[in-house]
Amino acid sequence: MLSGPKPGESLRLDIDDGTGLRVASARFESDSKFTWSLFDGFDRIRILTYSAGVGAIVRMLDKHDFSDFECVFGCESTLRTLKDIMAFQQVAIGDTRAAIKGLSDQRHSFILGRVREGQARFRVLRKEIAHAKLYLLENLESGNTRALIGSANLSETAFGGRQSETLVCFDNDPAAWGHYLRMYEAIRDQASDEIPLPTERVTNETIRLDEVPILDANDLSTLVIDTTEADNQSGNGYGIAVPTQIERIEKMKKAIPPVVASVIPPPRNGRQSITPQTRRSIVKEYSRIRVVQSDEEADHRQMSIDRDMKSVTLFGEPFPLNWDSATARRDAQILVEFFGNYEGTFEGGMGVERLQRDYFILWSWLYFSPFMCDMRTRAGHDGDIFRYPSFAIVYGKPSCGKSSLIDTLMTSMFGRAYNVDKREFTKSRLRDIQYAYRRFPAVFDDIGRAAIRNHGEDAIKDEIPPLVSEYPCFVLSMNQDLKAFSDQVVKRCLMIYTTTALPSYKESLRHELHLKIQAVRRELSTNLYRAYLNGVLDRLGEVVTPEDWLQFSSSILSNLIGDLIDDDLPKWCAPVGWNDYADKRHERVQAQIDHLLRQATRMKKEGDRPTGWMLEDDKVIVIEQTDTFGRREFQWDNVPSTLIDDSASVGGRTVLNRPELEEFIGRNLRGRRIGLLSRLFGG
Repeated sequence: MLSGPKPGESLRLDIDDGTGLRVASARFESDSKFTWSLFDGFDRIRILTYSAGVGAIVRMLDKHDFSDFECVFGCESTLRTLKDIMAFQQVAIGDTRAAIKGLSDQRHSFILGRVREGQARFRVLRKEIAHAKLYLLENLESGNTRALIGSANLSETAFGGRQSETLVCFDNDPAAWGHYLRMYEAIRDQASDEIPLPTERVTNETIRLDEVPILDANDLSTLVIDTTEADNQSGNGYGIAVPTQIERIEKMKKAIPPVVASVIPPPRNGRQSITPQTRRSIVKEYSRIRVVQSDEEADHRQMSIDRDMKSVTLFGEPFPLNWDSATARRDAQILVEFFGNYEGTFEGGMGVERLQRDYFILWSWLYFSPFMCDMRTRAGHDGDIFRYPSFAIVYGKPSCGKSSLIDTLMTSMFGRAYNVDKREFTKSRLRDIQYAYRRFPAVFDDIGRAAIRNHGEDAIKDEIPPLVSEYPCFVLSMNQDLKAFSDQVVKRCLMIYTTTALPSYKESLRHELHLKIQAVRRELSTNLYRAYLNGVLDRLGEVVTPEDWLQFSSSILSNLIGDLIDDDLPKWCAPVGWNDYADKRHERVQAQIDHLLRQATRMKKEGDRPTGWMLEDDKVIVIEQTDTFGRREFQWDNVPSTLIDDSASVGGRTVLNRPELEEFIGRNLRGRRIGLLSRLFGG
């Protein structure tokens, strides 16, 4: 450990106290491995650390009996503007509330009780950057003191020995204690705000922008912020990654509505002055933003998962993961029989076996969808985010069982079907749902062409994740009037298309199936899904992100059903990999192009007939008639863009790249030949 100076020696203990980098003079005595016993024997603690350690801080409060506990959360980056401060306070306060919310009910109540009694206080920086980490411990009865300073945040990573950190300990050193106590109190009193916590229970981790302490209407002071840009905000200039906290602050800043940002005064002479009037104007403008509260939100539709604690909350209440094997067995049998109803009743298209297989893929995706936000967040850094679709589109003929399947699967997950009114399918509402629903899947039934074109495509193609850690997946079902999707949409979504359906003229059969489905939903419980969640959480503890989520999910589901039902596992219920699915999602357009380019419609030269196709070197030219509005009969939006030569295509003339096209449809395009030579050479 380090001690104070020897008699007669001078001591300089000026460390970073806001006036720049300082150097403390000390003498080395010894060092030892960190243990949590360093915090034993004291009844008062004051902490300055980054918000990255919130979970560990709350756990320390949970394990130690400090009669007085105070913590100020600092930031890893300089807070240069009001937007920086607002975003940082939202992040730090959200982390604090989330950590308290994650405790057991007894400890949760205990800590909030300490806050109500004034024995525990949490504060957050409002302007200054505080790189120093301070842990000031005091025994009020004996007068013993301990000052810990150094590089280590109070976090499991820093204190767990997984990274190189150093703490310097001053025991019962009046000079050191006085210096660091003055430093801490100056930061606390001049540069921090108290974190608002509920009196009874933390039910909501996030706070609204107008609830951040920096916008407190009762604060009559004027805050002056130095807006001079730092030379390097992201590290040392040598490729060091931006810390997670800074990343989250930047995302939160981008979420500040423009109408709010517009009332923040611009810097003048390198400073930004935030007056009480400015605070009131920001809060006023924010309150004017219309937040739509639908029936679903009024019902608190929300799902949250803590993977570390292996716990789930639904609608704000704990969702027990214990499951009854006998009831889960019945659920599995009911759903297998539900899939069996397609046999002997549905006709046409690609056949019932393919229908069942595709619907099992949807089942595997929907059950796994609450975890997809985690997969996409990790893939967004250096992975292939297209392999983790947050949208599933189920479309095809009427009466192909789309809606009844989705409603039945949702019932098996949450006890009943939950659909969002399709009138809510707008750009702004989709964004609202991403923030409100957390991991709860949002289902829209019977979405039309205009809604997809005007609202859906932008949301689907938006690869910037929401500024929250938990957000939902979307399920869209529609009839086949929407014949084409752009290649950009297809590669980002789980696409389930079928033309196998219940014949519309068999009314008695339709009514019989309807009654069976109603009975199925009445008998279903959520036990099978609880068993599935247990399997996923257990296996996700072994792998951070599965390389193939579809193989991962379908294997868990297939094995679970196989263990529960009495009969042999149906063929459609076997595990399936992502590549097996992805390689087949263009089958429909492959068949359409193959039919379009049949030999009977080939032309020898352009102009032979009004419509048809011909070969020209390495190009395939398709001639179509257009209607009054210039629209062609074939839906080219559905065709992968790499097959089309956009520079040569115009009007009713579409030019395709022959090598790529032949590979796509799986055959060579040969010319029409006649006579003996044709027969001899396979023409």
